[in-house]
Amino acid sequence: MKYCMLSRFFLGLLLAGVWTGFASAQETVESVKRQTKAVESETAREKKLHEAEKKRHAEFIEVGRKKVQALAQQNKFLNAEIDSLKAELNKLADARQKTMGTIRWFESRKAKYNESMARVIDSLVPVFESDFPYKNEEVVKSVQEIANQLHKNLIEADDALSRTLEVFYDRIRLGYTTEVYKGFLAVDARNVAGTFLRYGAVASVFVSNDGNDVLWLERTADGGWAWKNVSDDLVMRTVLKDVIKVAEGKSAPKIVTIPVSFPREGK
Repeated sequence: MKYCMLSRFFLGLLLAGVWTGFASAQETVESVKRQTKAVESETAREKKLHEAEKKRHAEFIEVGRKKVQALAQQNKFLNAEIDSLKAELNKLADARQKTMGTIRWFESRKAKYNESMARVIDSLVPVFESDFPYKNEEVVKSVQEIANQLHKNLIEADDALSRTLEVFYDRIRLGYTTEVYKGFLAVDARNVAGTFLRYGAVASVFVSNDGNDVLWLERTADGGWAWKNVSDDLVMRTVLKDVIKVAEGKSAPKIVTIPVSFPREGK
C-alpha cells in the first residue's frame, strides 16, 4: 500500500514537470514569434526609410546636376559678355587715344593762336599811345593787361578779343561826345590848373584858371599831338576863352569856332 502511494506521488511529480516544460516551451515559441514579427517590422521600416533616402538622394543628384548645367550656361554667357566688354574697352581705349591726340593738337594750336593774338594786342599799344590824347594811359594799361593775361593763359582768346574790341568801341564812342572838365596841364615846365574842353576826338582847348595860359591841341608832322600855346595871339586867345565860357554855360549859347588840326607833312 505504501508502495502504491509513492508511485502515485512520483507520477504526479512527473506529470507536473511535463506540464511545466510544455508550458515553458509554448511561451518560448510565442516569444520567438513576437520577436520575429518585431524584426520583420523593423526590417520593413528600415527598407522603407532606405527607399525614401535613396529617392531623396536621387532627387538631390538631379537638382545638383541641373544647377551645374545652369551655372555652366551662366558662365558661358558671362564669358561672352566679358569678351564683348573687353572688345568695347579696346575700342574705347583706341577712341580715347585718338581723342587725346586731337586734344593735344588742338591745345598746341590754341597756344600758338593765343600767343599770336597776344602779340597783335601788344602791337596796338603804340596805336593807342599816339591816339587822341585823352585817358591814353588808362587805355594803354588796359590793352597791355589783356595781352599779359593772354600770354599767361589766364583768359581765353575770345575773351581777350572781346575786351580789346570793347576798348576800340570806347575810343570810337569818344568821338561822339563833348566834355568840359577841370585838370592840370604842363605848360613851359609848369603844372598849370585850368579848364579843358574836349570836342569828340578831334579838338581840345585849355584855359588856365587865371586866364593867362590859353592852348589848343594840334597835330604834328609825325601824326602825334602837341599843345600849341596861343597866349600871345590876342585874337585866338579871345576866341578860345569865349569857347570855354560857352561850353561851361557861363555865356549865352551861340556858335563858336573851335580849332581843328590835321597832320602836318614833315619837311
